[in-house]
Amino acid sequence: MTFKSRLTTAIATGAVLVSALAPIASADTINVTGNGALSNNAVSTSTNTTSVVNQTNNANISNNVNSNASTGGNSSNFNTGGQSTIKTGNATDNVSINNAANLNSATVSNCGCSNDPINVSVGGNGAYSSNGVSADNTSSTFLNQNNDANYNNNVTANATTGKNDSSFDTGGGSVIVTGNASTNVSVNNAANANVANVGGNDGSSDPSNIDVSGNGAFSTTGVALEQDSAVVLNQANDASINNNVNANAKTGQNQQQFNTGGFVGIATGNATDNVGINNAANFNVANLDCGCALMGTDISVGGNGAESDNAVSSASNNSVFPSQVNDEALWNGVKGGAGTGSNDLGYSTGSVLNDPVVVTGDGTSTTDVNNIGNGNVYSNGNNVTLPGGWTVGTTFDLNGFMTYLQSLV
Repeated sequence: MTFKSRLTTAIATGAVLVSALAPIASADTINVTGNGALSNNAVSTSTNTTSVVNQTNNANISNNVNSNASTGGNSSNFNTGGQSTIKTGNATDNVSINNAANLNSATVSNCGCSNDPINVSVGGNGAYSSNGVSADNTSSTFLNQNNDANYNNNVTANATTGKNDSSFDTGGGSVIVTGNASTNVSVNNAANANVANVGGNDGSSDPSNIDVSGNGAFSTTGVALEQDSAVVLNQANDASINNNVNANAKTGQNQQQFNTGGFVGIATGNATDNVGINNAANFNVANLDCGCALMGTDISVGGNGAESDNAVSSASNNSVFPSQVNDEALWNGVKGGAGTGSNDLGYSTGSVLNDPVVVTGDGTSTTDVNNIGNGNVYSNGNNVTLPGGWTVGTTFDLNGFMTYLQSLV
């Protein structure tokens, strides 16, 4: 019997390409000039650019497989005359379960840089004038990627060619020959990958400029300039994988008793259990190519009249806050049994030269469990190489990465 459960679940695995924080077309220019004596001038400007990307996946996958293959359980009893023979074919169970879920990919073309300079000029204003300029240029990127995967795989696979009975026969030989019994169980789980590429802009190539000059006596001038850039990146994965596999292959438990006359023999085939479980979960990759070079601020205060009062405040802040968190719970319970024994040949009477014979095949149980999980990679402007040699850079191949995840299992 062949049972293949190929469950490839792709929940929100499509690439999400976000082009955010496009650069402002030109620099901001503020001029407060040529105003008369005793004038009162105030300018307030604010430029705010915010990009918010939220990607959330939740996968709940439950596979319950009960697979049985049997050629045994045959009976040939109470025969008189001639030979009694039971010969079974092979019994094979093949169970394959493949699960893949939860992949977030985000490409943000700008780093949240306050990339355009601000030019402020306050000059040529009359005596006793009062001038105030407040300029604020703020850019922010908030990227959240969250995955939650719960896998529950329950597999019971039984293959038997044994449990044959040939008893109470009189005359001739009594022979039981079984075929091979094989169970092959493969469970592959891949879950939870976050890939974020934030980059493509290094900020302004020109500095901001503040010029306070040529204002009259007793004038009061105040300039406040603030430029802030922030990138907040959160990547979180939570995977709970529970694998319960019970695999049994049996060619034994054959019985021959109370036979009279002729040759009495039991020959069993091979019993083989192969169980493979591969788990790969929780990978975070962040490639932040964010220079946000604001190139400083040129400040000029000069040529102002007697008793003038001039104040300039300038601040430029670039901040990057990456956070990568993984939580993984893996439980693998495997029970494999390959049996060719427990054969019973007794109370039989044959010729002196034909002794009863029991010949069993090989019994082999192989279990292979591989777990890969919880990898965080943070790169500042460089390509990222994951375990296995897969390289992720600013040009991201979603299909290739999904294929890579499946190759891990």
